[in-house]
Amino acid sequence: MVLAQFVRNVDDLSDDGGYKFRFHCDVCRDGVESQYKPAATNLLKTGLEVFGMFSMFGGATRQAVQGIDRGLRGKERDAAYQEAIEAAKSHFHKCTVCGKWVCDHCHNAEFELCEQCAPNAGEEAAKAAARRQAAERVAAAEKGATVGAATCMKCGQPAGGGKFCQHCGTPTVATRHCAECGEKLNVGAKFCGNCGTSAS
Repeated sequence: MVLAQFVRNVDDLSDDGGYKFRFHCDVCRDGVESQYKPAATNLLKTGLEVFGMFSMFGGATRQAVQGIDRGLRGKERDAAYQEAIEAAKSHFHKCTVCGKWVCDHCHNAEFELCEQCAPNAGEEAAKAAARRQAAERVAAAEKGATVGAATCMKCGQPAGGGKFCQHCGTPTVATRHCAECGEKLNVGAKFCGNCGTSAS
């Protein structure tokens, strides 16, 4: 008996006319679909049904058609499924740590593991740099400085150097208010001009 793999990440899209399977990456859920393979049993089934229409054994022929269809379609589907698995394997990698089948995008080729078990150092560094940059923009906004005359803090597009982003309308100069009385604070103010509360 041949055992089939990919039991966890496959959708069976087969119908009465043929067989088709979709394989997913266990991490990002992207994947591939097999080509639709028409069922060869349909020709036999159609021939027997036509014979049954013109035969005095119509009822018996219909029962025979259903029995033949069930038996042959099961074997044919198994063969189509195995063929689809073999084709899909070239698009996935199996992580030897967690056992997940992952696509090229979620695979760390340097260590031959999925990126959940062995994160890509370059991608992690880029994420950290992006977080730092976002934190710096927020800090600059809290101090009342112009937030990236070049880049909008909200949409990430070039802001245009004005008071508002030319792409999304977000203010590029952050407005601060006194934590005590709610009075608007001037840019660079260290104390509230209304109640004297420290603005830091």
